[in-house]
Formats: sequence, C-alpha cells, structure tokens
Amino acid sequence: MRRILAALACSILIASTAGRPTPAADYPSKPIRLVLPQPAGGAVDLIARSLGDRLSEQMRQPVIIENQPGANGGLAASQVTRATPDGHTLFMAVDTNLVVNPSLYPNLSYDPFRDFIPISIIAKVYLVLVASSQVQASSVKELIAYAKANPGKLNYASIGLGTQAHLGMELFKLMTKTDIAQVSYRGTAPAMTDIAAAVVEVMFTGPPSAMSLAAGGKVKLLAVASPQRSKLMPNVPTVQEAGVPGYELAGWFGLLAPAKTPQSVVDRLSDEVKKAGADPRLKDRLTEQGLEVFGSSSDEMLAIMRSDTKKWSEVIAATGAKIPQ
Repeated sequence: MRRILAALACSILIASTAGRPTPAADYPSKPIRLVLPQPAGGAVDLIARSLGDRLSEQMRQPVIIENQPGANGGLAASQVTRATPDGHTLFMAVDTNLVVNPSLYPNLSYDPFRDFIPISIIAKVYLVLVASSQVQASSVKELIAYAKANPGKLNYASIGLGTQAHLGMELFKLMTKTDIAQVSYRGTAPAMTDIAAAVVEVMFTGPPSAMSLAAGGKVKLLAVASPQRSKLMPNVPTVQEAGVPGYELAGWFGLLAPAKTPQSVVDRLSDEVKKAGADPRLKDRLTEQGLEVFGSSSDEMLAIMRSDTKKWSEVIAATGAKIPQ
C-alpha cells in the first residue's frame, strides 16, 4: 500500500508541475531555440548562428536557429510569446521589430514591453552616409548646403518604410532642415545599384556595402553615424564631426525571452551572451561584417528600447509615416 501511495503522490507531483517553467538550477535542460523574424542569409541570421555556436559550447546544449519571417516580425514574435517561459525558446529581434513597428503598424500582433523580457543587445551596426560620385558635395556640410540651395532636387534611397535607411534619413532631414525626396526600394542591392549609377544621390547603408562601392569609385563616403570613427574607416568623419551635433544612427540586434521567464534564467542568459561576445571567434566574425559586439545587460537593453521607441515615434509622428490598416 505504501508503494502504491508513493507512486500516486509522485504522479500527482509530476502532473502539477507539467507546463511550468524549468527551475533556473536545471537550466538549460534541453535544446534552446532562437526564433528569427528574418530569412536565412542576412545579418540577423549570421549573428544568431555565430552566437548559437558559442552558447551551445558554453551551455552544453544544442542551439537551434529557426527563421520565421513574415507579418512584420509577428510570426516569430507570436511563436515565442506562446512558448513556455523557461528560457528554451527565445526571440532574436532586429531593433525595428521592437522600437519602430509599434508606432508604424496599428494592428501589430505583439507588444515588445508586455510580451517579452529583454536579455541582451548582442551587436550594433552604425550606418554610413554615402553619396553618388556625381553629387556636387564631398562632405556633409556641402551636402546640407546643396540640399538647402536646391530643395527637393536630391533623392535618397530607402529600403522600406520603417527601416533605418528610411527613418535615419528622415531624422537627418529634420535635424538639418533639408528637403530630400524618398525613393523606395525592395532591398539594399537594387538601391546600391542605383546610387552607383547616380539614379539616386544619397542613402544610409551598412559598412560592407558602402566600402565596396567606395573602393570602386562609385560612391563617396561622407560620414559614419557613430559616436566615434569606425576602425574600418578611420579617415571617414562621424556625422556629428561633420556638422550635425547629436546625430547617431545604428541598427541593433537583441535577444529576448517570453514574459514571465524567471529572472534568474534571464540573468544567466545575459551573462552567457557577454561571455560569448568576449570570444574572439564571435568578435572577429561579426567585426568583419561591420558589426560591433555589444553584450548589454537586461536592464541596459530595456533602457535602450525605451529611449529608441521615444526617438523613432517622434520621427514617425513628425513625418506622418504610417502603414494603413
């Protein structure tokens, strides 16, 4: 009878704990899934796979990358919000998923602050302001002067509503009081083709594409939108140095867990990301793509999410940018 009662108590205990988050002491107890809102092959995928290799090694569990593009990040986000909040299913987000989309899309299926707990900003990429070689300006000051003397004559390439290439240029226009027309493209490659051919005059883009075109004499590197000069382009001034005080433009990539994930698990993951970021294998792989390893704490990421949400919501309000319902 004692054995029967013991077995019954054990089965009741197992049933009562089913579906609950894994205790932090047992974490991770199975493979970790990183769910991405973008297809394979892009910067997010590179970061996720590079980080996944390091985390798998450090935490002694496989890290599985799942690409779930669609619905403005909603497919990936929704999948993570429905997961058990135990740290085994995580959201690998682009900053625009978190700090732009809520102001841009009226029917977004997720709330970055309600549905997730930030873990760490893994890496940042500061964008570069480039101009066609045909533009009559070789510096930011000259570009601003030309734009003011010729309102509406210059065009800039945007790679989608709400992207850094779009909102970053709108912020530049607001801060410099210039009129530069937007030309939308489906991606970076066609935009860079047209700026090389002088079909459009200016754009913000990532360091690798900017350096590649500059090496061929197709574009001028006017400035880097970072606080300090880039090690990849030490001779290129920052936008702030070049005459627009306070201007900064970076895309960043962060890791988040579902809401209600135990804080001890979030802290463990944040520490593991910092450890991975210090590994030269990760650092070198990302640096050669123009990315800067960041490795923030959960609190630091939350503060950046709040400040960037305020920044971009004000730009969106000022420009009237909105996706129709």
